[in-house]
Amino acid sequence: MKMRSLFRNVVGLSAILVAAWASALPARAELYIIESTTAAIKAGSRLADGDSLSIPAGAQIRAVLPSGKTQTIRGPFQGRVADLAKGTPNEGVLSWIKNILLTGGATEATPGAVRSISRAQPKPRMSFSWSAIPVTMDGTICVEKGAGLQLLRAPSSRPERITVIDAVRSERGEAQWEGDSETVAWPAGVTPRADAIYDLLVQGRPRRQVTLRVLAQLPADADVLTELHKLGCKYQFEAWVRERLANK
Repeated sequence: MKMRSLFRNVVGLSAILVAAWASALPARAELYIIESTTAAIKAGSRLADGDSLSIPAGAQIRAVLPSGKTQTIRGPFQGRVADLAKGTPNEGVLSWIKNILLTGGATEATPGAVRSISRAQPKPRMSFSWSAIPVTMDGTICVEKGAGLQLLRAPSSRPERITVIDAVRSERGEAQWEGDSETVAWPAGVTPRADAIYDLLVQGRPRRQVTLRVLAQLPADADVLTELHKLGCKYQFEAWVRERLANK
C-alpha cells in the first residue's frame, strides 16, 4: 500500500511539473493577415512564428498581433514573424479572428443570439459603424457617445415600423423605414444609455434585444479589435475584419 501511495504521489508531482514547464514556455507567435497589397502574402492567411516576411517597396500588410492589436508593416521589409509577434496573447481576440478566417464567422447576422429565427428571415448588410444598430439580432453594440444612432434593417422595398423599448425605464419610441430605406433614426423619445438593454419590436419578426455600450472616446485604429472584444461587440468586430479582408 505504501508503495502504491508513493507511486501515485510521484505521478502526481510529475504531472504538476510538466504542466508548470509547459506553462512557462513562450506562447507560439502568430500573425493573422487582414490586409495585404503583396501577392506573396494573402489577406486571410495565418503566419507562424517560424515564417519569414518579405514585403517589397510600395507594398504593405496589416496584421493582427497576438496582443489583439493591429499593425501595418510597410515595405521594403525583411524579417521573421517572431520578431513582430511579441507580447502576451489575447486569447479572446485571437479566438474571434480564427472563427472568422477559418469558418467564415457568424452563419447568421445574429452573433450571440439565443433565439431561433426563420430561415427566410432577411439579414442586414454587414458593415462596420459606431452608430448603426442592426435590428435582426440579439447582442451587444458599441456606439459613440453623442452620435446620431440609426436602426439598420435588412434590404426591403416596403415600409416597416419598429418600436424601441428601454427594458428598465420603460421608455418607448417608434420609427418607420420608408420604401427602400435600410436605416432610420433612433426614436427621439428613447434615451441611449450606457449598458442599457433595449427591446426591438418589428411586426412579423421575433423580438430582439440589444445592449448598448456607449464609448465616450473611440479607440485608436490599432486598438479597435481589443476594445470591441472587451466590450462584447462581436457583430462590429466581425464587420470591421470583413471590410478589411474585402480590400484584398
